[in-house]
Amino acid sequence: MFALFVLILSSTAAMRQSPPPSLLPPAVFYVSPDGGPSGDGSAERPLDLVTALSNRTLARAGDLLILRGGTYRGQLTSTLTGLENKPITLTHSPGERARIDGSLTVQGAWAVYRDFEVMNSGQDRTKERPTGVNIFGPHTKFINLIVHDAGNGMAFWSPAVDGEIYGCIIYRNGWQGPDPARGSGHAIYSQNETGTKRIVDNILFNQFGWGIHAYTQEGSLSGFHFEGNVAFNNGSATRQGYRYDNILVGGYRPAERITLISNYTYHTPGKGGKNRLGYTSANKDATVKDNYFAGGNPVLGLLGWEKATITGNTLYGSQNLLGIVGPKGMAELPYEVDNNTYLEGEVAAPFVFQNKNFDFAGWQQATGFDKHSRWIPSPTKRPSGVKVFIRPNQYEPGRAHIIVFNWDLSDTVAA
Repeated sequence: MFALFVLILSSTAAMRQSPPPSLLPPAVFYVSPDGGPSGDGSAERPLDLVTALSNRTLARAGDLLILRGGTYRGQLTSTLTGLENKPITLTHSPGERARIDGSLTVQGAWAVYRDFEVMNSGQDRTKERPTGVNIFGPHTKFINLIVHDAGNGMAFWSPAVDGEIYGCIIYRNGWQGPDPARGSGHAIYSQNETGTKRIVDNILFNQFGWGIHAYTQEGSLSGFHFEGNVAFNNGSATRQGYRYDNILVGGYRPAERITLISNYTYHTPGKGGKNRLGYTSANKDATVKDNYFAGGNPVLGLLGWEKATITGNTLYGSQNLLGIVGPKGMAELPYEVDNNTYLEGEVAAPFVFQNKNFDFAGWQQATGFDKHSRWIPSPTKRPSGVKVFIRPNQYEPGRAHIIVFNWDLSDTVAA
């Protein structure tokens, strides 16, 4: 029994908080599944969502659109456009559950989308389905959404300059492809060219495809900040239950300005998957700091980076722990790899450098890395104890994500 990863939300319900007072705008307009284009946005005469999101909306910079409870069906497009310090906000009505059954494509700019649900009720998981939230609008934020059973959960494209996905719960997205062993559809599919995309404090699990999939063939992967994300057992929705990467950053073009800080991942032992930085292209710079990664083979792999900092991380897996392959023709790697903690698994030589395996002492000698790092042996070849991490929500007081690695399989744990 490997009940190693338990996710607990605080008692504050994810969908029941009012926006903080500082976000309250000067005008409020109501939207309802029963609303219409001739509504005035009052509680008695609400708008329909198609109108509220369009260029016919009554909302202006700084205003608030409130979704009344119920289901909004269809493939919707938003062109909401606010100003830099006065975004338009689309949110739910406190105490009510607002759900989009279909998809939401976001154009416009300077807008905030928060505290509602996007899903697809279609039952056929053998065919491609629309992305839940398809993001093109610059300076847009997506806060505390729940996105599930879509194609890709959220797609976060290069035109969405300096955007943010924060505190979202994204699960069971994708479909079973024509190859029986191939799942498609990821929690977050992203590319970036200008500015920095922030992907922070999200929970991503049980997709048909990958968790974070920052990947490109012809586009750009420049400027990503990943922090506080929880990703586990992505790929498990496929027919075979195989695992894909919880985190992938890489493709056929160089990646640069990549930061991973305090993320938490888990894969069931022996099921595959990994956390992977780099794919086929040579890459520029990455920082991987203070993460807790468990499971996969290797648990963390870096391929083709000119410069990398890997510090303060904890890695555990039953197979390889850390793999590094530098760019072709680069004899010495100017990497900072130190002050990490490695938990002994089942492989005697779990470190891979330039495609050669080493035990911990051999790794230190061959690379010069990890001079101050810790190797923690285990007679059971698995960790012990309980590790608890708490991530308070930056946008909703009283809410937090609590992450528990329950290695002892205890019935109860203390946060």
